[in-house]
Amino acid sequence: MKKNRDNDQLTLAGTEEGEILGRLNDRVEKAIATIQELRRERDNLRRQLDDANARLQEQGDATERASTLEEDNDRFKRERSEIKNRIESILGSLEALEE
Repeated sequence: MKKNRDNDQLTLAGTEEGEILGRLNDRVEKAIATIQELRRERDNLRRQLDDANARLQEQGDATERASTLEEDNDRFKRERSEIKNRIESILGSLEALEE
């Protein structure tokens, strides 16, 4: 009787269980492929994010430099105006002495 049962299990293993195992194997392989693809996408997105952050930092640095240059330019214009006013005042005083 045992031998007959073993034959039945072998027959079952060859058909229904084999089919189930085959489908399970297919699903596992698809899951593995999906996980690998998702990891590649994740790594790619991380690289893109790092690149974007680096560009953002560079733009922030450039904006800060531009802001500093604008402040320097405004200060130079004020100083130039002050110097011009002083020279005009000195010239006015010299002209008053000549008269």
